Amino acid sequence: MAEELFKGENEYADQAGTGKLLNPRIDSTFKALFTQKTKESEDALKSFLSAAIERRVMGCTVTANDAPIEYAGQRGVSYDIACELDDGTVADVEMQAFNQKYDYGRRAEYQVARLEATYFTKGSPWEMVPTVYQISILDFYYRVDGVESDEKDAEAAPVVSRFAMRTKDGRELANALNVIFVELPKALRLEGSLDSNTDLENWAIFLKDADNPEKKDIIDRLTSKEEGLMQAQKSLSSISNNRDLWIAQFRQDVYETDRISGLYAAEKRGEIANARAVARNLLTMGVLTREQVAKATGLSIDEIASL
Repeated sequence: MAEELFKGENEYADQAGTGKLLNPRIDSTFKALFTQKTKESEDALKSFLSAAIERRVMGCTVTANDAPIEYAGQRGVSYDIACELDDGTVADVEMQAFNQKYDYGRRAEYQVARLEATYFTKGSPWEMVPTVYQISILDFYYRVDGVESDEKDAEAAPVVSRFAMRTKDGRELANALNVIFVELPKALRLEGSLDSNTDLENWAIFLKDADNPEKKDIIDRLTSKEEGLMQAQKSLSSISNNRDLWIAQFRQDVYETDRISGLYAAEKRGEIANARAVARNLLTMGVLTREQVAKATGLSIDEIASL
């Protein structure tokens, strides 16, 4: 982690301009990659959206990040990169670098519904309801029904999952609400099939590996065969000269390390409290010696003696 390798954010930010690349999976970098007022950034965004919605996007406009609050108590929604496409289609693209352990499925359904409500003009006929896409890029395995995929499951599971409203027998409704999940860890198994991958699968490889010097050959092969990915690489190289983005990345790394450390400490406290409760019960039963209780619970003799 950043705080282990560098003395502070200024030393970390000295990587700007050295040729090292920012991590495109960090929220601030991801947004900058696609929203700069440059040809490279704009072309990269159009290419990514084309790959995601499976049609060529000729033009798009990045719009407001926050959905309007229409009544007291309505939950706020902040979009990462909200875009209005040339045909009126709306898409929100977001990067989730860290698994916060909440229900991403329900969250995505809520966000895509709010996205549609935000861009549907009051008084318009129902035929004018926009088609909307909530596109979530996850740098972890998505939890389905509370069960997290593991690497073995990933061998057979798709990198890209597309969700829409359908009946159980597959009949579609209006295809107005669309959710797309891209699970980056699964992209590792696609590195040997660049020519047969879908465009979005190759984008997943790029986002997973773009900042990894050990994967430079793969990234170079990708960017040499696809113009949009080449523009994305140029955009990432350009913004990697920005010290402010390096500082933002450092702070995000530190924040996430602190969060994980806090969760780990809480988990350990819970384990110790549970072990002490078990030890008390065993001592009360009087069937084991202190040494046997210590071995059974993992506590020290001193800890057993203090109970």
